[in-house]
Amino acid sequence: MIKERRHRMILQLLDEKNAVKVSDLVETLNVTDMTIRRDLQELEDENLLIRTHGGARKTENQTLPFLELSHQTKREINPDEKNEIAQLIASNIHDNETVFLGSGSTIELVYDYLDLNHAKIITNSIYVFDKFKYDERYELILTGGTYRSKTGSFTGTIANDFISTINVEKSFIGVNALNEYSLYNANEDEGVIQRSILKNSRKKYVIADFEKFDKMDFYQFYDLRDIDYLITDSKVPQETKDKYSKWVQIIN
Repeated sequence: MIKERRHRMILQLLDEKNAVKVSDLVETLNVTDMTIRRDLQELEDENLLIRTHGGARKTENQTLPFLELSHQTKREINPDEKNEIAQLIASNIHDNETVFLGSGSTIELVYDYLDLNHAKIITNSIYVFDKFKYDERYELILTGGTYRSKTGSFTGTIANDFISTINVEKSFIGVNALNEYSLYNANEDEGVIQRSILKNSRKKYVIADFEKFDKMDFYQFYDLRDIDYLITDSKVPQETKDKYSKWVQIIN
């Protein structure tokens, strides 16, 4: 398991239990004792926990920090669910439509499942752009703007000015978290772009795998009740689907 994800899981367990043991973390995360001790040292160096004999505990008044994972790290998390969702996204895109594909390691995979004669694809993701750029069946537009290397996305004034002038039939936007009817991501600049394109879309789709539900992140950018469809994977519990279907139609 990659380090960034281990750190996040350790902090999540601390948030739930207030204290954790090295032996339990070794079993839960399926890594060595030495790896866990090194992780705890690094997290303590960042003042995110306090090491104890044989484990760690929360710092005073600590809440779970919002950690933005890199695109490369996200690619390695839940690959089966990402591909499942990417297939569902592709099945909702049809010939001759004008579609916005947002950034994200799941949306990046959509190209692999598309087989259309023609569509206009607009994106602010360099990774989505790279997938489509040599396929002449697709009219491809990259927004430009300020490049965020962590996510491979373009944001800022240039990107937002362009997006504010266009209309699309469908937009597909990934979220870092959703809680009740609030949609979150880790960066306000990306949130502004996402909000702008959703406002200019006839049909609005948001993308979230099973780990994103009932969570929060740094920036709340949209209201789930104004979304048409939520695409997710088959690991989402039925009770969770029942809860969120009050606000949006779920596709999985």
